[in-house]
Amino acid sequence: MTTRALVRTTDWDNDRIRDSLRDSVVSAEGALGGAELRLTVEPLMRRSDAGGLLQSLRVDAVRGSRVPDTLTVRSAAGAELPAERIAGPDGSVRLLLPAVDEPQRITVALPGGADGIDVTLTPQREWTIHLVHHSHLDIGYTDPQGHVLAEHLSFLDSCLELTEATDDWEPESRFRWCVESLWSFKQWAEARPREQVDAFVRRVREGRIELTAMPFNLHTETCSTDELHELLGLAHQIRDEYGVDFTSAMQTDVPGSVVGLVDALSDAGVKYLSVAHNWAGRSVPHLVGGEKLPRLFRWRAPSGKSVLVWMTDTPHGLAYMEGPLLGFDTDYSSVDDLLPAYLTSLATHPYPYRGGVFGWAMDENEIKREPYPWDVLHLRVQGKFGDNAPPRRVIADTVRRWNETWAYPQLRLSRNEDFFTDAEARLGDRIQTFEGDWTDWWVDGVGSGAHPLSMARTAQSTVADAQTLGTFAGVLGASGAADDTRDAAGVYEAVSLFDEHTWGAGDPWTHGHDHGHSGEQQWHWKYGQALRGHDDGNSLLNRASARLGQRLARPSGAAAAYHVVNTCSWARTEVARIFLPESSVPLEQEVTVHDARTGAQLPHEEQAQVNDTHRDAGRFLLVRVVDVPPAGSVRLDVRAVPGGGTGPEERERVKDATGWNPTGGTEREDPARTSAAAHALHDPLLLENEHLAVRVDLAGACIASVIDKSTGRELVRADAITGFNAYIHDSYTTAGGFNHNSSRTTASDRLEHLGRRSVAPPAALIARRTTVTAEILTYETRPAGANRVRTTLTLPHGVGRLDIENLVDKDATMGKESAYFAFPFAFEEPVVRMEASGGATGTGLPVVPGSAQHMRAIRRWVTLQEDGLAVAWASQDAPLVQFGTIALPYAPFPKSMDHEEPATVYSWIHNNLWDTNFPSQQGFEFAFRYSVACASDAAGLGPRTAAGGGSRPLHAVRARGPESDQAPDTLTFATVGDPRVRLVGATTPSEGAVLLRLQSFAEEPVACPVRALFDVSSGHAADYHGRITGELAVHDGELTVEVPSFGTAAVLFRR
Repeated sequence: MTTRALVRTTDWDNDRIRDSLRDSVVSAEGALGGAELRLTVEPLMRRSDAGGLLQSLRVDAVRGSRVPDTLTVRSAAGAELPAERIAGPDGSVRLLLPAVDEPQRITVALPGGADGIDVTLTPQREWTIHLVHHSHLDIGYTDPQGHVLAEHLSFLDSCLELTEATDDWEPESRFRWCVESLWSFKQWAEARPREQVDAFVRRVREGRIELTAMPFNLHTETCSTDELHELLGLAHQIRDEYGVDFTSAMQTDVPGSVVGLVDALSDAGVKYLSVAHNWAGRSVPHLVGGEKLPRLFRWRAPSGKSVLVWMTDTPHGLAYMEGPLLGFDTDYSSVDDLLPAYLTSLATHPYPYRGGVFGWAMDENEIKREPYPWDVLHLRVQGKFGDNAPPRRVIADTVRRWNETWAYPQLRLSRNEDFFTDAEARLGDRIQTFEGDWTDWWVDGVGSGAHPLSMARTAQSTVADAQTLGTFAGVLGASGAADDTRDAAGVYEAVSLFDEHTWGAGDPWTHGHDHGHSGEQQWHWKYGQALRGHDDGNSLLNRASARLGQRLARPSGAAAAYHVVNTCSWARTEVARIFLPESSVPLEQEVTVHDARTGAQLPHEEQAQVNDTHRDAGRFLLVRVVDVPPAGSVRLDVRAVPGGGTGPEERERVKDATGWNPTGGTEREDPARTSAAAHALHDPLLLENEHLAVRVDLAGACIASVIDKSTGRELVRADAITGFNAYIHDSYTTAGGFNHNSSRTTASDRLEHLGRRSVAPPAALIARRTTVTAEILTYETRPAGANRVRTTLTLPHGVGRLDIENLVDKDATMGKESAYFAFPFAFEEPVVRMEASGGATGTGLPVVPGSAQHMRAIRRWVTLQEDGLAVAWASQDAPLVQFGTIALPYAPFPKSMDHEEPATVYSWIHNNLWDTNFPSQQGFEFAFRYSVACASDAAGLGPRTAAGGGSRPLHAVRARGPESDQAPDTLTFATVGDPRVRLVGATTPSEGAVLLRLQSFAEEPVACPVRALFDVSSGHAADYHGRITGELAVHDGELTVEVPSFGTAAVLFRR
């Protein structure tokens, strides 16, 4: 029966790619005796009986021909050369000729024939190829997450069997396995008897199995700085428990990593990093300098720390599929056919494949890249052509047979460490060094889960503050402070599992129960990690607050007392939000709030409990607290007013705050009333405090002006394409629901895939309020791509910062879309700094060649500085930014506006561009929060703006210790002496120890004074895990620690 294909080919047609590979290395073509032949000089060498080397010339018959039974080889002078004929792949033959050390022209002919086919025999490298057998861990994608993780446990069982089965083989061919993701080993060890685990660890020590340091593959830009270091905590635990060292790490699939990863790896003792960059059609590093990046290079951070990197990518063989593409997952004959062609092409062409590799967009562009120069090679192999592939013996069998057949190339099943040590020994100082951030081309995908991403980012701040509060409690004598640090590991794990690179199924729009069609189920699991991190982080913060509160004495005469705690390393003036339960003071009872330092009564604002039927009865008190000390607190006393009760006006206000919205909105207010009250004001569109004047443009649904009153400078660009905080929505002509469709879509300067770009229609003024803490204005618009966008501007009294809250309500849609908020600043040539996880990037700072240029994910803030004025812009929820213009989000990412603005930040709040791995649609109603501040200098401005805007709020901790007339009115636990160095957090790695985690944004090394304002017995330099790296002299609790440029450091005090 004949089977006919409905479709003749696909993008995944690997046979087409392999044919192209063979074609690309043909050395000569011609005809002999009616047979059409192709001659290919191969990098294969075999030892002759005389002890020399023979090299291979492959002869293939094409177009139905047959290789003649007898062939002769003549030199250019006509002398016949010895040629041993052996069978080659697919009916070809190989002629083994004496190896040459310089090019030699020869002729292949029929015996006695005058004519022949001329070909140049060239010297061949004596290759050593390290085959690294691993499985790429996608937590999900190919199956629901639980199934994937269970299979990876089974993989490690198989590894033990395969190592034992090949124990008596030659060392090079013995089965070896690399555990790409250490979390797999953790789960396996927890699920296996100790005897089995010991056997596995014995194989690790023997060099037959390699454990690598990273728990899984991540979008590292979404990690916090402390999270980057916490990722290596598992490696530390396994090193301590089993006595194994970690020299290597792997990151697979994701094309790029944040600069702070280098510091985190180096601090963990990791020297080597193997990456496999899957371009997936949405990455074009070869068009922006990546063609100049060698495969082996040293990656150095601004701190001076470095790792040696090996990189493979899509043009070198579909990234981590390079081994299966050459047949290593199939059989020896496939490798025998393809590997020689691959090596020849690698040594003579910019990339080994001429194009057509799935995921290689713009492969027809001219590439100016030097061929691979070395004779040592790292090649990833997998048991199957796919993600989550099992270990298999076929690779070891192939290596064994290969090495029995050929002298070169030498194949060896290796660990990453084996390759790197070999390469270092061979190449030494010929290895180049590159510095800076290595931007992730895939990170735009995280915009497909805007709401859970926001929750994960909140959890990152919460878990750091929870540990800090717990540590402060320990300093005050509370027991169990180390528990808060220990239990933070679960929060970090949940957040990191959300940051892990697999965000959905192979077909994420599906709702099946298994395989890659289980999109809905897989997204529930992924979303659940953000929820777990968020909720468990809040639980940890609640526990740490209670622990601290129990150590804080209560003053006599107060209905309640709270310590407003500042976890940052600078003094702050901010609005604190305090919950006063009804059980402490009845709701109808009037209260006053007093600063315990002076006894002065502080103006306060009261807000009703939300969802009050289902939450603790009480009210919120909002009060501005000045000069809360760094890493310290100020006590606020709440007193009940004798005989005071809520009057009619206040009762009406409370009723309104918990009342009914006749428009059907979720806000518990009547917008008709609040809008009428706002319009009745003299100038309702102006917000003004001591530092800033802000004017709103309702027609443009944006902010028209922000003026720094100290200098009179306008911060908003007057001739900007869009207004400040203007909403922009793009819809695209591409279709969803087709696997990898965005990977197959390329664009041009014609912008053919931009279906429609819309800005918001005029907005309605909803409210304008002046409270004792702030000036507040709310407006609302109903733009394309959203049911509504409600913007609330808050200008706190006495604080030079504007806080912006954009509540976006949108429905899910499979139609391709993106949305942005624009922030055009009035600078012409600013020096820009953008916070990256563990470091910074921006004007004049180096980046690794091939980094994405059209967008990036920031951690929290951007600063711009020019002519004595600096502005900070902070984003609490949305990390993706584009600078100067908006790119059409399809390779090569052409600019979509007619000119670039030198200081416009576009906050890319959401998208659904990907057609695999990331969610295909999202609906939500939540607020995107931003803050803007200015100063004369940018030093410390970014972190201060981000913290004040919500990433590090003041924490109101109820004092529940014994009543005392000596209750402290303020506390300070530690100080950091350089404003460019921030306190990331304090932890308690063991009872009696206080670890201060630091991060510098200084552009040079800093000798930073750090002072403990508690009794200490010693001080030490340490890593983020509390492991001591050196002794530091302590005088009156103060020491000096060296913090590298844009780097991290930690100080460990022992009490």
